[in-house]
Amino acid sequence: MRHFFLSLAFLALAACQTVQPQRPAGFTARQVAALKQQGFEPAGEDWQFGMADRLLFAVEESALIADQRVAIGRISAALVAVDIRGARVEGHTDSTGAASYNEALSLRRAGAVADALVEGGMARPAMRVVGMGARVPVESNRSADGRRENRRVVIIVSPADGA
Repeated sequence: MRHFFLSLAFLALAACQTVQPQRPAGFTARQVAALKQQGFEPAGEDWQFGMADRLLFAVEESALIADQRVAIGRISAALVAVDIRGARVEGHTDSTGAASYNEALSLRRAGAVADALVEGGMARPAMRVVGMGARVPVESNRSADGRRENRRVVIIVSPADGA
């Protein structure tokens, strides 16, 4: 009888446990190969467009040049072909100018890249467009070269952006 009550208590406790949602399993081998081929690099569970290939902008500019638009379209088409249908697009600026201006400029830069990704086949609803302003520099803003490196857009994909 004692075993019966212990078994019943165990079953009752087991039934009360909450089932945790499963996290995305990550990218498939095919997706990883496509990401690498397009110049993305791993960043934790995410992949981001490689630092050497990041999209840089001139001072106070948010428009893409034609070659950049074509390249981003190719990247988008390659990712969509392996069922990566969306991305987070982060725009950045150097620290020159007012913070509010930099926020708006970084958002316009990210929007220009997101538009090119959409033209290449990604779905606008699967896009997260973020203006980071000057908050996350990759180089010092004390030199012209450092400021140039900080005027960028980074494309980030995560397993959740897949099919």
